Amino acid sequence: MHRVQKSITLRFNVKRFKGTSIQQDKLMGIGDIPHAKYLPIIGTKLDFIAAGGGTKLHEYIDSRHKQLGPIFSERLAGSTELVFISDPLLMKSLFINMEGKYPMHILPDPWVLYEKIYGSQRGLFFMNGEQWLHNRRILNKHLLREGTEDWISAPIRKSIHDFVNDLKERSEKGFIIKDFETEFYRLSTNVLVNILLGENSIRHSQHYDTMLNMFSDSVKKIFQATTKLYGWPVEWCQYFNLKVWRHFKESVDLSLHLAKKMAFEMIKNQDKNTGLIKKLLEEDLEDEMIARIVADFIIAAGDTTAYSTLWIFLLLSQNYDVIEEIRIKKEHTVKLVIKEAMRLYPVAPFLTRILPKDTVFGNYKLKKGTPIIASIYSSGRDEQNFSKPDMFLPYRWDRNDQRRESIVNHIPSASLPFAMGTRSCIGKKIALVQLTEVVSQVIKNFDINCKNCKDVKPMTSQVLVPDRQLEFVITTRDKNMFLKKGITDL
Repeated sequence: MHRVQKSITLRFNVKRFKGTSIQQDKLMGIGDIPHAKYLPIIGTKLDFIAAGGGTKLHEYIDSRHKQLGPIFSERLAGSTELVFISDPLLMKSLFINMEGKYPMHILPDPWVLYEKIYGSQRGLFFMNGEQWLHNRRILNKHLLREGTEDWISAPIRKSIHDFVNDLKERSEKGFIIKDFETEFYRLSTNVLVNILLGENSIRHSQHYDTMLNMFSDSVKKIFQATTKLYGWPVEWCQYFNLKVWRHFKESVDLSLHLAKKMAFEMIKNQDKNTGLIKKLLEEDLEDEMIARIVADFIIAAGDTTAYSTLWIFLLLSQNYDVIEEIRIKKEHTVKLVIKEAMRLYPVAPFLTRILPKDTVFGNYKLKKGTPIIASIYSSGRDEQNFSKPDMFLPYRWDRNDQRRESIVNHIPSASLPFAMGTRSCIGKKIALVQLTEVVSQVIKNFDINCKNCKDVKPMTSQVLVPDRQLEFVITTRDKNMFLKKGITDL
């Protein structure tokens, strides 16, 4: 009851602080925000390690919210005071009103150190200031404006058509996929490459497939190594050349090399290009800048869509009634499923911003440079935001569904898988078109079961991933129909 009252009070004050009549002397500072006890120098690192470390970060922060409320501060890595929020109004205000003209986010320490040491010039994700704004506006024009779906749909459908046909060939007698994660990783990377080149530009070869597989594997290893480094003094790990740092560096080296190699090959063959590469060349961007943007675009976007797909199929394999709804209502239900899966398993469990100036934030006045972390995993599973928060109920997103009468709390802005504001996810439309198409096509053509999906837990590996390698059994629906009729000699 205390927590509920506290949240209600906070939300009331957020609305009040949108005006200009707040008396500054009544505001509190960062030291007044509820916080966990910490030790000098190391902060709460021991608590964090005892709770499971980097892979359990989402659970650790969620437990803090339950203990301290929708806003708290913590010194996870020593002297840096991080402010965590899970209140929807605060999150919305952060992204819409407080991020400034040039929004800045927190980059993982290993990535920052790598760039500093090796002078690697990275893409949009690493840019700030006017350079970021200039290039972001160009990409917005081609990837987020109305009508974007018209040109990205064809290469996405082509990629998924090839993916489904490949599954059909392998599933004639029932096929156990022990590593669907890798399957979806390669699909997502293939989708991005097809978007960059255009619908009819890809000519598959053994060399291309080998390079794509190497790239996908190396990107996965980057995220795994980054998680292992979280909470540790990364400078020491690099200075003493520890194994975890070596694995991280080797994965980044290979990923950047392959991504830039693919990017420059696309630019070189621009006369055959009808995709995003051609559009960027027409914007008079230099080849080097295009290569930087494309390399980071592929690295950042592939894993997020891949794991979102994996979570969706995990949930569907546990909810056959929803699968039947998809087969009846098709795309309408698929879109609800995607929203609900992303609420339960947001691939980015945390979204970050760095305050560009001194800011009134709720009841507090925070200084310029304060890092704010929106706990999307916690806000999406808070019963004050979503009734029956741990249940997979796609219909909660359909205003016209009569079953929704049992849903008391439904605050859409508490689920922000793509963030909000000017630095929201640049690949949002690509992801939604891809997810809609792959779910629709797989459910249309296959029956899908998971052999080891009981009690699967999410873990943080920069993105939210399952705590085990999932094993799916897929069978073509035509095959199942024949078997039910007693025709077994096919």
